Amino acid sequence: MDKKIKSVDIRNEIPARDIERYYAKAMDFSASARRLIQSLLAAGFEVKRKPDNSFVTSADLRVEEFLRELIRKTFPNHGVIGEEYPASNPEAAFQWIMDPIDGTEDFIQRLPTFGSILALHYRGEPIVGIIDHPVLNLRVSAAFGLGAYHNDERIQLVDLEPSAIDGSERLVIPARANFIKYSDDGHLFDTLVRMHPNHRIFRTCFAHTCTAIGATDATIDYGTAIWDVAANRILVEEAGGKFSMIRTWDVPSFGRVFASIMGKPILVNQLMKYFPEH
Repeated sequence: MDKKIKSVDIRNEIPARDIERYYAKAMDFSASARRLIQSLLAAGFEVKRKPDNSFVTSADLRVEEFLRELIRKTFPNHGVIGEEYPASNPEAAFQWIMDPIDGTEDFIQRLPTFGSILALHYRGEPIVGIIDHPVLNLRVSAAFGLGAYHNDERIQLVDLEPSAIDGSERLVIPARANFIKYSDDGHLFDTLVRMHPNHRIFRTCFAHTCTAIGATDATIDYGTAIWDVAANRILVEEAGGKFSMIRTWDVPSFGRVFASIMGKPILVNQLMKYFPEH
């Protein structure tokens, strides 16, 4: 997920039948996680605070444990990176990256915009990506060379006309807090909302899902972890859109954080102009 695209040639290094197999397994994993999340919502869960004061629930922990065990049994030589537990097998070429419940605050409040993110990367390149919203019965998924899907329907994004870039386009940005949490970039947020007044502010993967299916035109992420964005590039590129990693940086006591733009190519190119120093 580095800003510079790696030189991995997925077509030559991974047979198409293997990509199909990984995608099928990832879809099975996601479906199993959805059922578990639905059962945990019905049964109830505990809520705690992490050292950084963010929320974590017993459901976050249970779902990640469950997915890790499925992956370990199915692909014992693969690595796993998740939000709630340390990475396993970090030197492996294949890495499963997950956020078991993205939008824990929404989950706690029973807001349906929370989701579960699962991706598979090969030497840093995404080959499978899934975002699932259990309450909404909404899933977006993609695999390298296989296309992107909204539930079972193929997604094909239609780019904007250049004349449509006039401030009325549907841009999703995170809250201003994202721009100042790990860096002093509040001025970027101020510029974006001034120049694009028809924006929405979502702080969960629901923003990514909306852009992947074309319900919004582009999404900007800022100051997020790898598990928050791991599925985005493959989802939007397989749908015919554009993904750009505009910045990565390291935060002491946290790790690497990312800033990216995804969506319809003309708008992504326009938005990249706000980040020339990156």
